[in-house]
Amino acid sequence: MNFKDKNVWIHIVFIALIVIIAGVSAFRLYRWNKGTRNPEADIEQVDPSEFDTETMDMILPMDGSLLEGHEDDGELTILCLGNNPFSDERGENGLAAKIAEKTNATVYNCAFPDSSVACKYAEYNPSYTRDHFNLYYVVTFLEQNQFTAIESIAKDEPDSRYLEAVEELKTVDMSKVDVLLVMYDSTDYNIGTPSDNPDNPNDVTAFTGGLKVSLDKIKANWPYIRIFVMSPTYAQYKDEDGNLHNGNTYDLGNGDIPHYVQKELDAVSDSGGVSFVDNYIGTINEDNYEEYMADEMHYNDAGREALADRIADIINNKMSTVNVAGK
Repeated sequence: MNFKDKNVWIHIVFIALIVIIAGVSAFRLYRWNKGTRNPEADIEQVDPSEFDTETMDMILPMDGSLLEGHEDDGELTILCLGNNPFSDERGENGLAAKIAEKTNATVYNCAFPDSSVACKYAEYNPSYTRDHFNLYYVVTFLEQNQFTAIESIAKDEPDSRYLEAVEELKTVDMSKVDVLLVMYDSTDYNIGTPSDNPDNPNDVTAFTGGLKVSLDKIKANWPYIRIFVMSPTYAQYKDEDGNLHNGNTYDLGNGDIPHYVQKELDAVSDSGGVSFVDNYIGTINEDNYEEYMADEMHYNDAGREALADRIADIINNKMSTVNVAGK
């Protein structure tokens, strides 16, 4: 082999070594990017519900001065106002009954099917008598202790649950109520209720206005009652063709459901002294709704159980009283 041939072979070997080194480096880089599979941490086996999710809960202590002069009878009495979460099932498997069982309380279920937080009309319109079942009017009837009008309208409803709610409403002694639970599902979102009225925060035809004015009435008349507003949970919207849309993102013109939940929290905060329970993230959400819902917006027994567990834990373990300085 002459010197020239030997020099060619040296170059060939050198180039081959470069190719081998580059190949090994590329393979190692590929393995590093891909990672090594750990059978004990298979991503398909991860339950998203195991991750901690921060809720928007706002559980406030009771101002002790508001209890002065109020006689405590030693028994826990809870009043439930709202719509379908309470009214869908009024028997032993209902949400109110489950709360009673878990808190050892007397619970009044005065919720009306498919009613809403907001009113359809700012002033009573005889062409739409169902406004009587909405939150503002129900609180007004309690304030006046007058139930003739709502009883008359309930008797015209083919659904007996309306009259059952009125009959129970008539038996409530507000002087004995310790806790008020307010829970409405996504009905206001479904029917296109404006989420708020920036020009008039007390507009009862808006979601936030109807809630705020009602809460203010309750606090003014019965300041000793602890109020918990329980947010709606995740839900879907069913259009007129039967198609389902994700309430997390589907906007009917006034915002999606998370927007309404945020506005509800805003109204509760503006009212002051009212607690907020975030069911949208903390109880039934997009990750677990199939386990807890009977359809796009109503709950099954497991769903009512989960809602009852959530509020019962707060009532049993997180209610407190403080003395506000200067009072």
